[in-house]
This record gives sequence, structure tokens and C-alpha cells, in this order.
Amino acid sequence: MFKTLRTFLTIIFITTFSEVHADLAIIAHPDYQGGELTREMVKELFLEEKLEFPSGHKAIPANHASGSPDRKAFFEYVLEMSETRHKRYWARKVSVGKKGAPKELASHKEVLDWIKNTPLGITYIEKTKVDDSVKVLLTVAVFDDL
Repeated sequence: MFKTLRTFLTIIFITTFSEVHADLAIIAHPDYQGGELTREMVKELFLEEKLEFPSGHKAIPANHASGSPDRKAFFEYVLEMSETRHKRYWARKVSVGKKGAPKELASHKEVLDWIKNTPLGITYIEKTKVDDSVKVLLTVAVFDDL
């Protein structure tokens, strides 16, 4: 009886105080030849601080739709900003004549379809959703406290 109780309490403890680990893949068209990217370079592309891949080709970033877990993880671990701060950032850029925030894609399927059809595109997706039709440029470890 005590062994069963101890096992049960151990399971509860582990599931309550451990972290869930999911990787986020930064992906591009399968024919991508733009050079290696760092997390900081990806951030610069998505905030349009830089407009080109290291190769000099124009980059076309796309985000997941607001509320997406992938978007939340990308904003926190790559862009290092909240959704609210991101909206303010783009409002300021638009107010000084820059174009708006990157295109938003509604689902994992839409993300994969878009990147397959956008040779200069760059986006992100949960790594478990990646298939052979895209090229993974960078993997970002994401930790969510339970």
C-alpha cells in the first residue's frame, strides 16, 4: 500500500513540477540557399530590422495567427516580446511610413502550404509538424512551466 502511494505521489510530483519541452523550427522553402541563420538574425528579419537573408535575397516572413501556441512561443523565445508589445512595435513602424507586420497564417497546414509556395519565405512551426517539404533553418528549444 505504501509503495503504491509513494509511486502515485512521485508521479504527481514529476508531472506538477517538471517542464514540458517542445522545439520550434524556423523553416523556409525546400530550395532555400540564403545562408545560415542565428536566433538574432531571425528576430531581425521578423521585425524588419533586416530585410534580406545573409545571401542578399529578400526575406518574406510570416507569423502564425494571434493566439497560436507556436506564435506565443516564437514571440517569447525569439522576438523576446509579448503580443501587446509586438502590436505597439508595428503601430510605431506604420506611423512612420513602414509597411505593416508580417502576413499571418491561420493553421499548421496553411503555414506548410505557404512556405512550400514562397521561395523567399521564412516562418516557424512546432518541430513535430515539420515534414520533408520544407527546410529547417534553426531549431529553438522552448520551455513551458506547467
